[in-house]
Amino acid sequence: MKKNKNFKLGMLVAAFGVMCSLQSCTKALQGLHFDLGMQTQTVTVTIPVTPAGTVSIGPVTTSYNVDSFIHASTGNQLGINNIYSVKLTSVVLTLNNATSTNNFGNFQSVDASFFSNSNATPYTINVTNNPSTDVNTLTLPGNSDELKSYIGTQFTYNLSGSLRTPITTTLTCTVQFNYDLIVQG
Repeated sequence: MKKNKNFKLGMLVAAFGVMCSLQSCTKALQGLHFDLGMQTQTVTVTIPVTPAGTVSIGPVTTSYNVDSFIHASTGNQLGINNIYSVKLTSVVLTLNNATSTNNFGNFQSVDASFFSNSNATPYTINVTNNPSTDVNTLTLPGNSDELKSYIGTQFTYNLSGSLRTPITTTLTCTVQFNYDLIVQG
């Protein structure tokens, strides 16, 4: 009888210990906070020969699993439902075959926009007074706008630019959208 009583008491203590541990894990998840740099799928576009005016490229649609990215970045602790904030930090455009006469110096201004399957309103950032310099990389700076509503699984990109001088050869451009995600439990 005494053995049975000790066994029941031991089981009660063990159950209490497990419950306390589980409660601590839940509280620990509530304290998790990650600031993640995310880059959606890089796309490559073609800028055609354009004698004057404006050149427009797109739409180009890609898929990106934001939930998987967050899981991988947080040791499977958090997911897409834990997103607190999303900011676009930059759009980096790189000409893969720029020349001294066909590069970003040909552009007076450049716009990059995107929308997603979660928010169909295009969000645009730009460089309005691009310098006339021979460069093959152009970074469009982000800002502090909250873009959490744009997080989905499909992203559609568009580019446009006003020319300063003609594009005389077909250019290949790599486009990279960079975001800052804050996720917390």
